[in-house]
Amino acid sequence: MKEVIRHIVFLLGVILMGLSNIRAQDPTFSQVYASPVYLSPSFTGLTDGSRIALSYRDQWPGIPNTYSTISFSADHFFDQYNSGVGLVFVRDDQGGGQLITQNIGLVYAYEFPISHSIYVRPGLNFKYFERKIDPASLLWGDQIGPEGDILASAIGDFEKESYNKFDAAASAMVYSNDFWGGVVVDHLIKSDLGFTDIESTIPIRTTVYGGGKYRFRKRSRNQDEVSASLAFMYRMQDDFQQLDMGSYWYINPFELGLWYRGLPIGGSDGLTNNDAIIFIVGFNLGSVRLSYSYDLTLSDLAGHSGGANEFSLIYRFSTSGVNKSPRGAIPCSESGSSWMRNKTSFRKNSRTLF
Repeated sequence: MKEVIRHIVFLLGVILMGLSNIRAQDPTFSQVYASPVYLSPSFTGLTDGSRIALSYRDQWPGIPNTYSTISFSADHFFDQYNSGVGLVFVRDDQGGGQLITQNIGLVYAYEFPISHSIYVRPGLNFKYFERKIDPASLLWGDQIGPEGDILASAIGDFEKESYNKFDAAASAMVYSNDFWGGVVVDHLIKSDLGFTDIESTIPIRTTVYGGGKYRFRKRSRNQDEVSASLAFMYRMQDDFQQLDMGSYWYINPFELGLWYRGLPIGGSDGLTNNDAIIFIVGFNLGSVRLSYSYDLTLSDLAGHSGGANEFSLIYRFSTSGVNKSPRGAIPCSESGSSWMRNKTSFRKNSRTLF
């Protein structure tokens, strides 16, 4: 019974963070590049033809009713306009439906070269945002009696139980065949999303990401590519900071990743933040990429939270009926046979990504 009460009180604290004036943070995925359009609008259409991506994250399964997050996106590259267009949907469920945040956005990216092999991609995301709470399912601290029995709550009703707002994000990315880097600024439209008379807003989130790829063996007609990539993602939102950094090893059809999440130096309030070690395994099966990751918790929650499980699926299909071989989860594309396709389109002939 004490263990159950401890879990309930812990969950209560998590939910209250979204109800009070404490600024909440956006959900994140351990498989950063398995949800490319969610990571940055600049990734919209960065594939041959069309692409569908689906990710599901179950965080802290050892604690009942904590966090589950799903992301779905569909995007396409319009070669004649050098533009990528798509949709992205994200739903974050906290407390088994007690607090739900979700949005659906229209994303766009434009691509242009700054040299023979280096490209720039600005991007935009205009989204419809919803946040809602289920007061009937909440369990407050004053409802837990000394023996663990459930009492009536003295906390009154909320002024509002749901919000519907518009939001926007902007991004820019530069990439080549061997490296990439970009920045995203999200929540450009300020809105009050508090369920009480205390104002509660989602602070602007800034994300910086990048990395590089080294090919031990280049892809040819008779052999697959063998490569390794180093990558990172840094997020800052109000007083919250997070750094993910790691590496991938790709040899067809397998892909192995090892990442670290934390901020061991210069964390919030001078405290270190060693969050998790992330193990990733993926399989490339033609136009389909499947992957699974597990977060091994390093903080004081280790042994109680159960870490985190994450699954992702990416399906690429070409309108021409010809699918290129995927190059794994890191955004470094293979060079094409010519720089200029025609007078109105400068995109490379070969686009092998994700």
